[in-house]
Amino acid sequence: MARSARETAGLQALLSERTIIVALLSLLAFFWSIELVDTVAGILIFLTIAALLVRLEFKRHRTALRSRIRETRKLEFNKRGGIKSVRANTLNAVPLPILIIGEDHKISFANHSALELLGDDIVGNDAYLYLRQSKIVDAIHQIFDSGKKHAGVVRYMNKQKRSFDVTVSRVSGTGGDDVPTQAMAFFYEITSMLQTEQMRVDFVANASHELRTPLSSLIGFIETLQGPAKDDLPAHERFLKIMQSEAERMVRLIDDLLSLSKIEMSRHEVPETIVNLDAMIQSVVMTAEATGKERGIKFKTSIEDNSTKVIADPDQLMQVLINLTVNAAKYADRDTKVHVSAEPTKNKKQVCISIRDEGPGISKEHLARLTERFYRVDDARSRKMGGTGLGLAIVKHILIRHDSILDVESELGKGTTFSFKLTRAK
Repeated sequence: MARSARETAGLQALLSERTIIVALLSLLAFFWSIELVDTVAGILIFLTIAALLVRLEFKRHRTALRSRIRETRKLEFNKRGGIKSVRANTLNAVPLPILIIGEDHKISFANHSALELLGDDIVGNDAYLYLRQSKIVDAIHQIFDSGKKHAGVVRYMNKQKRSFDVTVSRVSGTGGDDVPTQAMAFFYEITSMLQTEQMRVDFVANASHELRTPLSSLIGFIETLQGPAKDDLPAHERFLKIMQSEAERMVRLIDDLLSLSKIEMSRHEVPETIVNLDAMIQSVVMTAEATGKERGIKFKTSIEDNSTKVIADPDQLMQVLINLTVNAAKYADRDTKVHVSAEPTKNKKQVCISIRDEGPGISKEHLARLTERFYRVDDARSRKMGGTGLGLAIVKHILIRHDSILDVESELGKGTTFSFKLTRAK
């Protein structure tokens, strides 16, 4: 704004001076015509005024030329800045951390994801203050010292246990006589991939352990029956019962593993069947009563009239309800009640199903891990009850398919409540 005002004032001054000179020339011509000025003096005055006029014209053209040069430079600057701005915005839009590092090892650029990962004040500081792991330091050195275009991929883990594969490479177009070398560090997060891989390793190890225990028992009993107890009929009967129990346990474990695999395969298929929740809960309670009868467990159901229809996979919903009610019957205190209820949520769009026992409760440190595969609060008691350690994991994955989660609330000495929500059928 100020520069434009100055230019306007300069042009106005030039116009004023030009007007004065033209007026003087006109006055000189008038005096000459009435012979008030002689020829020689008139010519000298005319040449002087003409020289001033030429000088003013030259000054005007020079001012205009400077103005055009400034405008051209301004456009070039804006263009370069615009390109840089577009590049910066593009890198900021990338959801993975990216760093640009100069030859002085200082971070010249960090996109939003990198700032979130390493800190808001990293730009302008030494990269080694934030990337202290030796493999990354060596990779950056290879770009600047060895002249390599790519330093490969290195593993990086921060304090929050987030893992990244970091690719360090030379920025294209740098490293010449006029352009200093720059390196780019691209962070690709693999935390979830490593966690999934570890889960698979743990799953195979746990499944092998769960199968090995009954198999070892079976092999031991068979060797005993073939050897020392070969002619001991009472031992035969006792060992065969145990062998049958162990075999049935393996069958249950394999059935649960197959069921879990089948559920995971169909987890992206949205259920569309309308299920009569009232009839299903009554059927499930009849099944669970057989388990709870020996322990004096009674069931109490409470289903509101406007909560009887839900959208779900009937077979999987039956599996969820049986797992939760049978568990409640197994682990509740003797001669207590298990409460099964269904009621609409506040927005009336879902139905909340709850199974509450009057048992010993579960400590808080166990609640977050209840749905992990093969996790048991009481390992010995669970095996004694015939559990495989997969029941709640199956429930969890079924509910994920139904866009729901298993909510667990427990208080020591007062019992545990398992609840989940399903979409209410119109």
